[in-house]
Amino acid sequence: MNSLWKLTFVLVAWTIVVPGIASNADSTAKVSISGRVIGSSGTRTVYVMLWDSTGFIKNPVRQLRLRPDAEKSFSFSVAPGRWAVSSFEDRNENGLLDMGFFGPKEPSGFWRPFHEKRKPRFDDVASQIDRAISNADVKLH
Repeated sequence: MNSLWKLTFVLVAWTIVVPGIASNADSTAKVSISGRVIGSSGTRTVYVMLWDSTGFIKNPVRQLRLRPDAEKSFSFSVAPGRWAVSSFEDRNENGLLDMGFFGPKEPSGFWRPFHEKRKPRFDDVASQIDRAISNADVKLH
């Protein structure tokens, strides 16, 4: 009787623990967002930023710096979810996207284009990413 109780306990524990392990494995799955920056002069540094909703426009989740002589391509490994990608060409090499009264002073753009006469909101430029994306190209304007 004692060994039957132990076997029952092990089986119950197994049915509780194994699904939890499987769900944790799924939550750490990553997908890639990759693409190219189109329209840069090739003479200045280009920055590519990855955004989530919490730090949008203020604190990118990741930022890549592409030297003038480097290929203008990027790749980010992310958890599935909503993400935005932007880029700009740093014409004065100060490491910042300089803003004027009517918007950016330097060539810039988002993967999901935005052309309004106001500051973009995250939902304007974000996309749901559930699988690898290889054509997240950003066209600079």
